[in-house]
Amino acid sequence: MKKSLFGIIYMSSYKIQLDIIDLRDFSIIEKMDSPSFVQAESKSEVFEKDMSKICMAIDGFKQKLAEYQITNYKFYGNQQLIDELSASFIADQIKVRTGLEIHWLNSGQIVYAKVLSGIKSLQKVQQTRLKKMPTYLLSLGSAMINLSLFENDKFVSTWSLPLGPREIQEISQITNETPNNPIDVMNDYIGARIDHLARQIEASPNSALVIQHGDALNSCYLHENGSATRITKDDYSNFYQQTIEMPIDTLIQNYDLEPAVAEHTLPNAVAVREFIRLLNPKEIYITDMSVITGLLIQEKSHQHSLKDKDGDDIIMTFAQNMADRYLVDQDHAEAVKKFALHIFDRLRNVHLLSEKARQLLALAATVDDVGSFVNQVYRYEQSAEILEANKLIGLSDRENEIVSEICRYQTTNDSPETPDIGGHHYRHLDPQIQLEVAKLSAILRIATALDASHKQKIKKIVVSLKKDNQLIIRAKTNSDITLERWSFNKRTQLFEDVFGIKVSLKQEGMNRR
Repeated sequence: MKKSLFGIIYMSSYKIQLDIIDLRDFSIIEKMDSPSFVQAESKSEVFEKDMSKICMAIDGFKQKLAEYQITNYKFYGNQQLIDELSASFIADQIKVRTGLEIHWLNSGQIVYAKVLSGIKSLQKVQQTRLKKMPTYLLSLGSAMINLSLFENDKFVSTWSLPLGPREIQEISQITNETPNNPIDVMNDYIGARIDHLARQIEASPNSALVIQHGDALNSCYLHENGSATRITKDDYSNFYQQTIEMPIDTLIQNYDLEPAVAEHTLPNAVAVREFIRLLNPKEIYITDMSVITGLLIQEKSHQHSLKDKDGDDIIMTFAQNMADRYLVDQDHAEAVKKFALHIFDRLRNVHLLSEKARQLLALAATVDDVGSFVNQVYRYEQSAEILEANKLIGLSDRENEIVSEICRYQTTNDSPETPDIGGHHYRHLDPQIQLEVAKLSAILRIATALDASHKQKIKKIVVSLKKDNQLIIRAKTNSDITLERWSFNKRTQLFEDVFGIKVSLKQEGMNRR
């Protein structure tokens, strides 16, 4: 067996599949699919009716992996259409019957994987002129449509549009109740939802559009063994005119589609046409790179202990976009992040936290003040609520919870209603995250104090841990930092309680070494 071979099992809402991949070049060695799942009418029934089909397919996948002598594999599931309780029950049934443990992916992780695969797609179709174009990635999916923007090979922003089974059923119901052309009704329905994005996006005649997960479109135009190709607007127009006339059975046969995918084909075709009208791109590309490609990119980075710079940049950019949307003082946030990470790095032998915890601290420093947009008095509690409702892409549910809780516990009000480490809310957190939340909250509180005036008076800090458990933070500045010193003294208690270290702030002029 080649050491580079990797097995990935991925369960979507309409099938479960195994891909055996060579991680060196992401080439597919072998692929196996289950029969299509029964499409459930409610979230609680997704996967439930197909448990025997799922487990039988997994048993076949295990035999195939054994044939290749592959022990290096992972099993992922798309959790977008089911709630946490259902996911727990399904995971337990699968583990009992097959021995495999599923890693559920939330909506943010799915979007993140799509964006990573989008970057890979851009590299495939990239030409010198294309690098200078704003490039949109339009990703069609079983639960939503995502539009992401890249400029100069860098991720800029992403937007989501719900278009899952529930929305498809609504469209079908509306079209069944009217004598008018169903496509016109579909146009109005989807156009009304795209209209909100239209107010946030400026069309650029010099942009490019990459369409992802367009199964029927790929069947028409993607060359055999190709992963990306260019099409013209006329090509898409011809595809659209042919497709909207086809009954579901014909779509399945002509484009070799799963029944569940075929149900999405017409709404997706309308949505793509609307986005082409909105964006007016100069060039259009299609790609078959998918969520699985993004998961493989992450796996390759993990196996080779490589720093995933593209991935880290995507997550941080998403956090910064959120901070911008809620009018956070970005200069202050950047200063706090810099101080927090410096303290984290200098205390690695004390806090014993992972590199992932460092990333979560940086994200919390970026978004911890978004709640000020809603309520200055309870801004940190508001920040936590905003983050609970708007999860950061690329993070698991557990990691998102840690970020929101770090923000919640930045408050230092003396009110009995104020959440605090050790209080009622904290005691109800998962015990596995309580200590990490406490440690990172303590570090961020001190870092925030170092720019209490929001004027970046302190340009640099030097952190020294003495043998007698004394932590000294020397602020390099010639400015008056009375406010910072007052805030620092007010915010050190949690740090001293959590780490058992006495901490003090000293000022040194910039001319001192």
